[in-house]
Amino acid sequence: VLFACLGWAGRHLPRSWGAGLADAVQSLLIVSPLGMRAQQVMRSTFPAQRKEARAIAAKWIGRPFHDHLIAARIASKREDTSDWTVEMRGAPALLDDPNQSFIIATGHFSRGAMTALYMPQVISRRLATVVAPMTKIKSALGLRIRIQMREMRSGIEVVRNGEVDIADVEGKSFLVRLLHHLRDPGGAVIIATDAAWGSHHAGGYTRPFAGFASQTFATGTARLARLSQRPIVACVPFLDGDRRVVVHWSPVIPAPARNDSEADVRITNEILDWIERRIGERPDQYVLAFGQGRYW
Repeated sequence: VLFACLGWAGRHLPRSWGAGLADAVQSLLIVSPLGMRAQQVMRSTFPAQRKEARAIAAKWIGRPFHDHLIAARIASKREDTSDWTVEMRGAPALLDDPNQSFIIATGHFSRGAMTALYMPQVISRRLATVVAPMTKIKSALGLRIRIQMREMRSGIEVVRNGEVDIADVEGKSFLVRLLHHLRDPGGAVIIATDAAWGSHHAGGYTRPFAGFASQTFATGTARLARLSQRPIVACVPFLDGDRRVVVHWSPVIPAPARNDSEADVRITNEILDWIERRIGERPDQYVLAFGQGRYW
């Protein structure tokens, strides 16, 4: 209900009114049992920031609602992203090479900040992105995901002026689709490497991550680089004030030999280590859950 209301607010109300509504939801949730648990997680996972635990938890718990508001505004063309300021930090030279195809490995950070990666002035080439399919689960969680994904996908298409290939992670055909996209010069693929891999999937790699002592991940990003022989660059965008995004880029990771299947785990680790450090710098902008089995 809250996501539906915020979506309506994003499409019909002034920006400041919608933001006020999202702030109210955040303030309500942080004093709820859910908010109390979030504060405990932040204190356990980030012991060096115990004094800021409540503020971090409040922003973290409110992030999906603020992001959904922004996504709805963009999808309905009430938000002009050309007015946003984007600062690039550590941007690799391959971004400016029109003949270079590459893979952008990112994570589940603020959906509002992720908007910057779809701006033509930031990634000015043929673009494909990998997203989770809109769930068909008949539950409150399934409905919420459908509402969020609908606005996110619409927003991506609006920002990109329709010039984007959105590939659902379903079956094996999506990998072939991405390989074709990277085969020709000037193609880029955005893929989230930090998505947890369910126990019902085969071929996952297990390691500590983001407070979890053990979590399983797919090695698909690294495998895509190996099979396509295209480099990877990790990227994490952060919201830094109103309509301002800072985009952090990692050093370029060259593609390994096509037959070096052992490199899939090594490269996956390299990407996740870099993303995990970015999470530690701004935990309130990470939208997935944190564990309490370890801290960093």
